[in-house]
Amino acid sequence: MNATHWRVQELKPHSADIVWLDAEEARRAYDLVGLHDSKMHPGLNVDTVDSIERLAFGDDVAAASSWLRARVPGIQQVVVVFGEDECFVCSSVFLIENWSDIFVPSRDDAMIYSKDTPLILFYCHENQFELGQRIVFD
Repeated sequence: MNATHWRVQELKPHSADIVWLDAEEARRAYDLVGLHDSKMHPGLNVDTVDSIERLAFGDDVAAASSWLRARVPGIQQVVVVFGEDECFVCSSVFLIENWSDIFVPSRDDAMIYSKDTPLILFYCHENQFELGQRIVFD
């Protein structure tokens, strides 16, 4: 990720807690979330994601944080994907505690997946989350 890119600059206060992926890693992350992104509506794909839960939280950031805390295991690495060249890795603890600083200023949708579990999360800029478990296809 280019150090002068606006998103890198926007998230610079968190640079000690996030690692931007290089172009090849970012493309792989983008391709992976593409398998689980709905082509019919903003959100997760019901054909590739099980146990989908949804939360529309309006302006209640505290309620959204509590919802995430109850559903996202605290000890794992997650990949945050904004686009095919805008992806970073952080801890799930960092994500839960700082999601509103990460997502709300840009008002962009994002997909987040765990590197350690099948967990996948969709953040919609209209203050909604969807969370589920990626289906593994053999």
